[in-house]
Amino acid sequence: EKLFSLTLWRSTSSSFVRISKQRTSSHEVTISTTDLPSIDCEWACQSDVEILQLRQMKLLLHTDLQPILNSNLHETYPDVYGDLRLLRFLRKSKERDANSASLRYRSFLKWRIEEKVDSIRAMVENACNNSQSLEPSDEKLQTLAEYFPCNFEYMLQEPTDDSRKDIHEAVRPAILHIGNFDTTGITAKIQSSESDVSLRDFLNYWIYLYEAIHRHLYHQSIRVQKMTFLDEVCDLTNLSVKQFSPAFVTKVMKPWLKMTQSHYPETTRRIYVLKPPAIVNFAWRLVTPLLSQGTWLFRTLS
Repeated sequence: EKLFSLTLWRSTSSSFVRISKQRTSSHEVTISTTDLPSIDCEWACQSDVEILQLRQMKLLLHTDLQPILNSNLHETYPDVYGDLRLLRFLRKSKERDANSASLRYRSFLKWRIEEKVDSIRAMVENACNNSQSLEPSDEKLQTLAEYFPCNFEYMLQEPTDDSRKDIHEAVRPAILHIGNFDTTGITAKIQSSESDVSLRDFLNYWIYLYEAIHRHLYHQSIRVQKMTFLDEVCDLTNLSVKQFSPAFVTKVMKPWLKMTQSHYPETTRRIYVLKPPAIVNFAWRLVTPLLSQGTWLFRTLS
């Protein structure tokens, strides 16, 4: 990893070569771009530099990715273990640093194993193969969905043949009825000793949604040959300050947003706010410190 922490890359005739660094008096080690792994999503990269950084990232993750390649998980779930997801982790920071991006992705892989996320991903695959819906089939997840009314039907609509490769037509927003989110009810449910719903169940519901969303974004990106993101329309009708109780913010919202920001970077690009009440500035100040910089655009709709 120290290889890429040193500023020893220089441009030569539109390609990058690694300047030799002497390790001992008897020999030198040289790494060129031919030693770096190839990627299958150059079409999604914004520059030759970003292509190079992504290839560097794959080299740093070689040991971590080998078990995935051996088990063909990259073919089973390309949206999770493919190069396009690596690119999202690379873009999480403005610096596009391969070292820090590799550490984030390595943490992501560890988290998936510890929380058995692939079992949730399998549920997503089964549901998407049987219907064009993000609604979970698991009863407990269905119960949790009732606390957070969202509409993904428009987002999931297939574009017409004429607009299939038009990114502006292909990307359709999800509608989140945040004003009707029952944060009081879910917080009480999670904190109750007699409840069968835990914080882990709550997080699993959002893991299910994000896994389904990224599956959709992957296929959408392949279709338009450009990385796509989720646009959100947040309907704030009925939003109340009571929805942001200290218990909800500290015990539920904080671990929820920490998980999504750490393990699902570069998901949302634009957030449109519909019918914002006066409380919206207060709510936004609570949320924005937990969001990645440069990954969202906040816009109010009349």
